Amino acid sequence: MIVSSNELQMLVLKACRGVGVPMGQAQEVAVALAESPQALGALLPHLALPMKSAKFDFSDGLTVQGAALLRDFSACADAAALGVKPVRLCGLAACDLAHALARSRGLSIAAEGADVVFTEQEAVRPQVSRGAVVPEIWQQVASFAALTYVPETDASRLAGAGAGLSDND
Repeated sequence: MIVSSNELQMLVLKACRGVGVPMGQAQEVAVALAESPQALGALLPHLALPMKSAKFDFSDGLTVQGAALLRDFSACADAAALGVKPVRLCGLAACDLAHALARSRGLSIAAEGADVVFTEQEAVRPQVSRGAVVPEIWQQVASFAALTYVPETDASRLAGAGAGLSDND
């Protein structure tokens, strides 16, 4: 299935917001996946994970324990871009999504055991274009995006929500 980068970006943004990812981080994930649509499948496990609090330790560079990739990657990328060394996300495997997020920022990451570490290499940002996605993955991401929808009720319709009986605008 071929989708435009805008379609992909908006679906990913809504899916991230549906699971509680803050708007700024959701936008960053959406842009990264619009640039690297092949990483869409790697998003699903992260959408399903509950958000728990992470512990940031700045005593020797930046080490993050209990990081949620969707929420905490951007703060770590900011630190790496500002020259903090080393920047390490502990217990977070380097998946296609993590690489897409790093490339979107012009950064590189590497796996060190079960950790993701930012490297000093700069990555070339990919060009945004249409992307091929697996329809089953698209549907699964769409189910997370549906969490942002307001439930339809008779009371909301009586209060003016929706198109009513005719939609002629």
